[in-house]
Amino acid sequence: MNLKIFFILIAACLFSFKPNNEKEVILWRLDRPLTWDDFKGTPEKRFAAASTSYDILKEVNKNSVEIKAVFFTQSSWKKKSWINDEVLAHEQKHFDIVELYARKLRKQIKETKFTSFEDLKSKMETLYDVNDKAMDKYQDLYDEETDGSMNGDKQREWQAKIMKEIKALDAYKETTLQINFSK
Repeated sequence: MNLKIFFILIAACLFSFKPNNEKEVILWRLDRPLTWDDFKGTPEKRFAAASTSYDILKEVNKNSVEIKAVFFTQSSWKKKSWINDEVLAHEQKHFDIVELYARKLRKQIKETKFTSFEDLKSKMETLYDVNDKAMDKYQDLYDEETDGSMNGDKQREWQAKIMKEIKALDAYKETTLQINFSK
């Protein structure tokens, strides 16, 4: 086989390949709330109607940082006989909290001075870890105070509180941040 044809075939395969996980990850968007169809995982044997699997993904490049709040469909699950609109609203707020902490992290990154790419990578790990621990505590407090959506009054309070906090950080809604190094 001609070497040129071989490389064309390889390139065609690479460009036509789409990772299977495109439908397994949902990026947080204000105009795209979760639906019960997004929860595709197998329910666990524990006392819960549903579980939301999420994370803040970070990508550090030479002159930019990308921070995304994501929902994992394959590890998020529901028990069909237990679900209702209130439970879905509760699970949505867990995802909204991820966006809240993604915005807090973006704000911290914008307020931090970096002297080099190595400095950026080092400080990013620390910022990310501290932010992740704070998010976990906030998620736990949310579940505790709302009793996992069972306390309707507290659930409504938290819904308003979380959205107010997200709105207050609207300046940090863009997922990609340009980094300028200082000397």
